[in-house]
Amino acid sequence: MPIYLCNVGGDGGKSKAVEYRLRAAIPDLVAIADIAEVLSRRDKREAGPAYVAVVLPGKDRRVFAEITDFATRHRDRLFLILISEEISLDDYKTVTRTGAADWVSADADPQEILDIIRRGQTRAIEARSERSSERRTVAVAFVPSAGGVGNTTLAAETGVHLKLAKATRELRVCLIDLNFQRSNVCDYLDIEPRLQIQEISTDPQRLDAQLFDIFVSHHASGLDVFAAPRSTFDYCDLDVSALDNLFSMAAARYDLMLIDLPVVWLSWSSKVIAASDAALVVGLNSVPGLRQTVDTLAAIRAIPQTPAQIVVALNRCQRRLVGGIARRQHVETALGREQVFYVGEEPMAIESINTGSPMAMNKSYRAIGKDIAALAGFCAGLTSIRAEQG
Repeated sequence: MPIYLCNVGGDGGKSKAVEYRLRAAIPDLVAIADIAEVLSRRDKREAGPAYVAVVLPGKDRRVFAEITDFATRHRDRLFLILISEEISLDDYKTVTRTGAADWVSADADPQEILDIIRRGQTRAIEARSERSSERRTVAVAFVPSAGGVGNTTLAAETGVHLKLAKATRELRVCLIDLNFQRSNVCDYLDIEPRLQIQEISTDPQRLDAQLFDIFVSHHASGLDVFAAPRSTFDYCDLDVSALDNLFSMAAARYDLMLIDLPVVWLSWSSKVIAASDAALVVGLNSVPGLRQTVDTLAAIRAIPQTPAQIVVALNRCQRRLVGGIARRQHVETALGREQVFYVGEEPMAIESINTGSPMAMNKSYRAIGKDIAALAGFCAGLTSIRAEQG
């Protein structure tokens, strides 16, 4: 496995001295002009990250920020070893928080770099061994086909059901609400929203384990929720690396992530859906509702990398007196062979919302109990293939 060396603006003489000492310890060192060059050279089938020694300029904050951000965004494929003059403790913490970088002094013995690489390779082997025997984190994107279809309600009810059902209560489940302006999932669950998305959007590297724990809202059922207080925050320009950090830390702690997407399709919506193992499109069983559902399915399938499974949940369906779903033939005509979950209309839904008590926690809820259980069973039965594909 080659080790790369890149000078990103460091002193020319210092860089040459570093390269000379490194080549004595690493004969197959490959000099490159741009770190991104490693991504094009690297075979995606290679296990573990590529290691790049990066010579940094003295005290250029812009370059430092760009390099640490690059490490975060490509943590699955690269590990950067930053080489520079002495840095502050805060800067060193910023480097290590990326999860894909470390720092050594420009005057350090090359053996320190080799030790970092060996430790990283050992951790990668241990992590692969651990993942092979454990359940990989599954991500399910709940995608609304229009406003008011009950996307958040179904995501929350599914999460609570999973934590209360005997067969799935041991699963570690979280619900991540990506509607950062008008989130209402915490109202529905009667808990306090704690995710301060503005803080990590302006500085994604701030998100560490301690801050992550502060952002979690715990529900009595055992479901953990990440949701922001209602605000006028403009999340159109949200730094995607902030979401990447949030999802990466959540994936390390939970077996199942339920992701509640907003109705508005933003620049990062397709990236979130593509990174999920399944997309569950929520719509209504009406002529306009079915058209909106068809359009949303088409938009998802137009994403270059679509989820392994794409299904539909039609909410608030009316039932016939003799049993079955009303207007089911219209659904079959519009959606063809799509896998469809029918969620019946529930008389006590409004009362549940008003009291902040999920229907799944009320033993008297009848009409949609089996419907929610079917959605929960689908989510719990998924397995992740993202790690194998990456």
